[in-house]
Amino acid sequence: MDNNSFIRQSELEIGSEVYLLSKRIPSQEQEVTLDVSHMMTLEDELSEEEDQKDSSREAFDACLENHKLSREQREHIRAINVKRKRDFVYFEKVNGEIVNILDGLELHTEVFNAAEQNMIVDKVCELQEKGQKGELKRAFTARGKGRSTIQFGCCFNYRTSKAGNPAGILKHETVDPLPHLFKVIIRRLVKWHVLPPTCVPDCCVVNIYDEGDCIPPHIDNHDFLRPFCTVSFLSECNILFGSNLKVKETGEYTGGSYSLPLPVGSVLVLNGNGADVAKHCVPEVPTKRISITFRKMDESKWPVWFTPEPYLQGIQPLPYELKSPGSSDHVWSSE
Repeated sequence: MDNNSFIRQSELEIGSEVYLLSKRIPSQEQEVTLDVSHMMTLEDELSEEEDQKDSSREAFDACLENHKLSREQREHIRAINVKRKRDFVYFEKVNGEIVNILDGLELHTEVFNAAEQNMIVDKVCELQEKGQKGELKRAFTARGKGRSTIQFGCCFNYRTSKAGNPAGILKHETVDPLPHLFKVIIRRLVKWHVLPPTCVPDCCVVNIYDEGDCIPPHIDNHDFLRPFCTVSFLSECNILFGSNLKVKETGEYTGGSYSLPLPVGSVLVLNGNGADVAKHCVPEVPTKRISITFRKMDESKWPVWFTPEPYLQGIQPLPYELKSPGSSDHVWSSE
């Protein structure tokens, strides 16, 4: 039996994966002293939460024992089960030409299971609390219906500041480094064929929305390379795309041509026209939401103090083909 056949058979036999894992988050000391050689998946970053008595857990444990699935095999199964949509189409006239403004968008769902989402949300809440205490260098809340924001890896302005600093990366401003858990997330995104190994993120921004918060229409600054991605947590919300998006009033927008739901645990990848022709915005969210946007800086825009993170070097996608469910014409493979 070949490797793919074994993986698919194992998938059928174990049924729904139930990872009942702890919400343990490494301390700051553990983050600093972590040996880079211990490159584990998110699943293995977590320990068992407590003994559970439900039958699904017992069945899952029995299957693992029967098949002696290694961590690598479990990771292959998880990666294969990620649902991937890459065929977004919406045509608009742009500069006199009919253009698919969504070309380059990808939506990857079920990238993070419920336990992993809980762990990440707990970490974000911890970081938010630190920001409110003034313990982080770049944490702020936008005026009006804006969301709370924390920046890691680089400091950047969304627009020209009152001090006259232009939009983009601020080369001489220091900011906190990526938390270790976020680096683990980045490794998964590359290994699971969500982001290419040629564009491994080195910075991120955390957005924490309360009910009614929003993000106005924009195109991400070109100090950051394409593609970049946004991971969604806590609640589903819609993101609007359109080449003529405009603010009607705070939290409401006109000219939105295409509305895309972002499920929890999903990753939206923006590239091509989806990143550079269509503007995007998040209208008022109906309930609390968290998103983390991961980007790679243009090397010429690096802050003067920046050093590439060793833990994020040399990441390669898992060595097998990943095929989009329901699509026969788009296959990613690594050799």
